[in-house]
Amino acid sequence: MNGSEGGAPGGGAGQDSDRGPVPAPPKHPLSTQPIRLTDSGGPGSGESKSKARSKRRRSRRRAGRLPDRAVVLVGPMAAGKTSLGRKVAKDLGIPFVDTDAVFVREHGAITDFFAEKGEPEFRRIEAEIIAAELARPGSRIVALGGGAVLAEATRELLRGHPVVLLMTTQAAVLRTANLSRRPLLRDDPDAWGRILEVRRPLYDEVADVTFRTDRGSKEQLARRVAGWMRGQGRRQRTAGDEPNTSTAASRGMDTDTE
Repeated sequence: MNGSEGGAPGGGAGQDSDRGPVPAPPKHPLSTQPIRLTDSGGPGSGESKSKARSKRRRSRRRAGRLPDRAVVLVGPMAAGKTSLGRKVAKDLGIPFVDTDAVFVREHGAITDFFAEKGEPEFRRIEAEIIAAELARPGSRIVALGGGAVLAEATRELLRGHPVVLLMTTQAAVLRTANLSRRPLLRDDPDAWGRILEVRRPLYDEVADVTFRTDRGSKEQLARRVAGWMRGQGRRQRTAGDEPNTSTAASRGMDTDTE
């Protein structure tokens, strides 16, 4: 009994020696837990990227609620089309274009162009710039010069876009405008009222809604304009994206702000 019990261990030892040495277990066993890869940007960079993705998603959601074409700002000189338009566009995360700025970039100062080539040539080029900007797809805000509505071709194009009329008063313009940059108003303060009297019927013809920029703060006006734009986007989707449908339903709406 003892002999056979003793022989078994001996035989096992011999077999182990025939196979060679058995490797020792590792001092630090491999972990079976999943490994979390760290961002190469260092601590907090993953969180920053997550916030950036969330911001992009919010911007896409905001853009998705807006009209899929340019919303156009019209109105008299110094009514705030550029400053308010730029703020609304920034708040909504969409592009902003000032067609007067495009003209200046391509052809030089407007006053110099008037003096050298006359108003008819200026209006012709202005209408071409506006047509090119309105043809671009996607949500955006386009601010027109005060006299852009004089061109019949431009007024016809505006029928296919949501149009916001920004109105103010001569007293407010003379109180707030930088007259050094507006020699017409500096030299003839009453010119603003005379020009508006001629153009007001054309503004009313193309406008879907009117906001008074001499009432309320820029922040308040920006929220109201942005809210109106979202409403236009909803109407457009409800109408099946048919041109002119959403704008025709609200054309002429007046939303004077207190």
